Amino acid sequence: MAVAFLLVVLVVVSMLTINMVEYTDENGESSTGIAAARELRAEKNAHAGYITGDVLAEAVRENDAINSSPEALSDDIRQQNIAYGEKQGIEDILSLINQAFSPWREYNYYAADSVTEEEARTVYDKRISNLEDVLDSGQETVNADEREYLTDKYRELETPFYYEYFDGWSALLMYGNTYILILALVTGCLTAGIFSDEFRLKTDSVFFSTRLGRSGGTRAKLAAGVIIATGVYVTFSILYTFIVLAVLGADGAGCPIQLDLWRSSYNITFLQAYLLMVLGGYIGTLLTALLGMLVSAVTRMTTAAIIVPFIVLCAVPFLSRIVTLSKLFALFPDKLMQVYTNLSDFDFVKVFGHVFETTTVIIPLYGMICLLILPLTYFIYRKAELR
Repeated sequence: MAVAFLLVVLVVVSMLTINMVEYTDENGESSTGIAAARELRAEKNAHAGYITGDVLAEAVRENDAINSSPEALSDDIRQQNIAYGEKQGIEDILSLINQAFSPWREYNYYAADSVTEEEARTVYDKRISNLEDVLDSGQETVNADEREYLTDKYRELETPFYYEYFDGWSALLMYGNTYILILALVTGCLTAGIFSDEFRLKTDSVFFSTRLGRSGGTRAKLAAGVIIATGVYVTFSILYTFIVLAVLGADGAGCPIQLDLWRSSYNITFLQAYLLMVLGGYIGTLLTALLGMLVSAVTRMTTAAIIVPFIVLCAVPFLSRIVTLSKLFALFPDKLMQVYTNLSDFDFVKVFGHVFETTTVIIPLYGMICLLILPLTYFIYRKAELR
């Protein structure tokens, strides 16, 4: 039943992800799917290469020409859609200009319409100056060390950006968090009864009376939980990734994540961002399974083993939205399921006097916690007393 449910989720989430990429043809008609992705990829890859000042200026010229066309000036929606379709090839380049000339943490879709060619050439410098201005204004709550770290990361980002069609990776990252959370919760249900079923079925006296019940049997249960969690996560993650990239295309893996998350301080590519999200999701899924097994070993209740991980992963995020508690929950395990969101936030942790992004800390932190839960669960279950 669980596998069937995950297959249904896989189909639904894959369709939602694929439908994110939309193409408008020369008649103003919009479509999604394999053919639409192929057409959009061809149009955008016609502008592939480094986004230099000349490229940015050319995008402004082309944008102005399209805005002055009869189609763009028409009151007819179809004609306006035709004009929009003509911008699809430079849409991502215009987006950079829009981001650079929009208010901080806002997006003005029409900012590029009022930007001159010379102003467009300053996009990369504008990114740094915007950050400095907003830090001076106090809109972002960072201390002196975090400010220095953040400014250094902005200046270290390699420019000009290399660009090609990246919509497949962008869509994958957008829906990946939700899909990974579902995988973790279902995996937690699959492993919840591993340590409590003997007590529920009243067969604990038989299990613990065998020669290897408390030692080899307990180790086998732990191994089963890890194998189930790993097998389910790896299998369905690969299926999801393959389906989406097979339809939308894997182009743009080496492009900087700032093409999609303009203000991100993570100087990584789309592929690196996705691998980081998948790794965080795996640690989160493994933690869910192990935490459920630990609770079942302690309480001898399968229901509790399902509820506790659910509270940690789903209830805590709502509490963390309370401003006064945001710092308290900064390192809670739900962050493992929100890597894509974390990439666009300014969340930092200070460790031994050095500033790090939250994501780069929580992944190894909870990896070590998983390793600690294994012997703890083994010790508790091995010493369990018959009732």
